[in-house]
Amino acid sequence: MRSHRPHLVLTIAGSMLLAACGGGGEGQGSDATAKDSLATTPSDGGGVVNVGGKLFSIPSPVQTALLIRSTGAAYQRDLLMDKGKAEVLTGRMGRALAVGLFGSDLAYATIHKDGQTALATLQTIEELSADLEMGNAFDKGLVDRFRRNVNTQDSLLRLSGEAFRAADRYLKTNERGDVASLVLAGGWIGSLHLALAHATGDAQAKLTPRIAEQRKALDDLIALIEANDREQQCTALCADLKSLKQAFAGLKSTYTYEKPVTDAASRTTFINSTSTVVITPQDLSAIAEQVAVLRTKYLI
Repeated sequence: MRSHRPHLVLTIAGSMLLAACGGGGEGQGSDATAKDSLATTPSDGGGVVNVGGKLFSIPSPVQTALLIRSTGAAYQRDLLMDKGKAEVLTGRMGRALAVGLFGSDLAYATIHKDGQTALATLQTIEELSADLEMGNAFDKGLVDRFRRNVNTQDSLLRLSGEAFRAADRYLKTNERGDVASLVLAGGWIGSLHLALAHATGDAQAKLTPRIAEQRKALDDLIALIEANDREQQCTALCADLKSLKQAFAGLKSTYTYEKPVTDAASRTTFINSTSTVVITPQDLSAIAEQVAVLRTKYLI
């Protein structure tokens, strides 16, 4: 519905500043839940966007980066996208996906206090945004302020948030929901890539539960792209996302019923039942393979 689509771009800022994503290793996880007109809502599970009466829950690169750091896993700069790829991108889809992918890199580098890499990444995002005719979206002094605060993590997070809110305003004003959904997809793919790469050793137990939540997020992401693909440019991308969905299909869910407990004094009922998802190394390998394809295939 056209009256709702412009608000989709709120998810760009929301995806960089709000909720969660995660990745791999042996372990268990749980499904995320989602909710429709296109506003975002911060929560532990992700940003929620409303399209045509349906709510979509999409996780955030910042929370993924925070989760990775909380595990104590070492920062791996070599996991980041090659910024040289941005210089050869010609298609709108590739550029929009790259904005999201570099957005996840921006969050990861900033959270790990790699200010110089964060600054270079923000500059790449600005260049790609100009190619997407979003050049007027950013404050001209933003990069200068970023440079001045390159060693201050809180300032970098705030400034990167400003950048994406500026993109949000521009896309909302110009009804660029197709671009916004692709930016969101790129951020989700990039964050999942980073989480999968860190889900080893001691970090595995903390990261693994998040990956199961991405089954529902992936459904929402596909639906969101299809809802905004008015020119039918994303058919192949959605097909590859559905291949990734097949990789998630091997995850086995279990449900344990526990009798609810009611506190009469507070008139509160506590639901104690739990559901978990078992993820095998084979599942993770299949998911990582598809994520690797998505991360590079459309950047041409």
